[in-house]
Amino acid sequence: MFAALWAACKPVPVSHWFPVTPQEHYERELLKAKLEKTKAGQTWFRMSTEVLSDSLITIAPYQERIFLGDSLPAQAFRLTVPEGRRLVITPNRADSAALLFMELYKIKRNGKPQRLEYLKENGADITYENGDQDTLLLKLQTGLNQQVSVAISLLTEPTLGFPVAGHSMSSVISFWGADRDAGARSHEGIDIRARRGTPAIAARNGFVTQVGTNNLGGKVVFISSTDVPYSLYYAHLDSQLVSIGQHVTLGDTLGLVGNTGNAITTAPHLHFGIYARGSGALNPFPFIDDRKEKIPGLPETSKWLGDTVTIKKKANLYIAPQFKRENLVRALPENTPVRIVGETAKGYRVQLSDGTKGYIPTVPFQAHQPKAIGLSKAD
Repeated sequence: MFAALWAACKPVPVSHWFPVTPQEHYERELLKAKLEKTKAGQTWFRMSTEVLSDSLITIAPYQERIFLGDSLPAQAFRLTVPEGRRLVITPNRADSAALLFMELYKIKRNGKPQRLEYLKENGADITYENGDQDTLLLKLQTGLNQQVSVAISLLTEPTLGFPVAGHSMSSVISFWGADRDAGARSHEGIDIRARRGTPAIAARNGFVTQVGTNNLGGKVVFISSTDVPYSLYYAHLDSQLVSIGQHVTLGDTLGLVGNTGNAITTAPHLHFGIYARGSGALNPFPFIDDRKEKIPGLPETSKWLGDTVTIKKKANLYIAPQFKRENLVRALPENTPVRIVGETAKGYRVQLSDGTKGYIPTVPFQAHQPKAIGLSKAD
């Protein structure tokens, strides 16, 4: 069985391989030194491939401290990014001397991973804007015979700029889905309070596709983004200052805030909408929400990270660090030995003796003799 698995993920011969990422360059050096023939080298290459099938999942924003080393040189988890958000992945290593390779993949429809981005040499983070709602997989790996703990921070940012000059989220006065016309329709956008004459600005680079007037929106402007499949809608303008076909860049003035159309009896404000090409209106809120995300802090010390321990009372094992019923895998009885391979604010990532990985809430531990289940740091 091991021979078949190793053959399936056997490295490509050096002479036929053109490395791109820092990890690929490192792998090439290992192959030149024939270290893939050693026991540690075989584990290193095998785990690099195996973790691409890991099924642990999480949701940004999120933070976890992960152990990498010896029999577990690589770890991974799957995640999705909310529509309208840009993912920022930042590693913080406890040991800056140890190597850290970080690669981001998307899981294709056939289940196979496709690399999207990677941590550049001496890079600080990975930034990725996911417009297709793909399932992503983040892989982390350290160098051969190295050991490191790394705190991974997953944050998201808005993909659009704020559409009213000099204003922020505190100026939003009406939200997506609110009743309109006594419940006959719902609000397909958000309203932003501003003084009459305040510039309504391009929230993304694009070109103007429509400048006109309608009963609901009054004086309106549509712009179409040049790099994502969205059209941005600006309504109730006092005046329009662009023309159809005009190219605009982030921050350019499109018109001035007013209360035209069916807003004639209200205070001046901008109605801002987003329309996905071919699928209708979207909630603009996550696209422009630039408020800083909050992540629960990690434990200051890592007493058990990388160690094998015994849980002193029964605990549930989950596929995600969000301890919800839908994420439950199974119950673990008291005195189950587990290896602590990650820490979160409210629990741990663990590996069982059969190789199963998952998350458990914080429970009491006691030291365990690793050789009893083959999960030691040096196995």
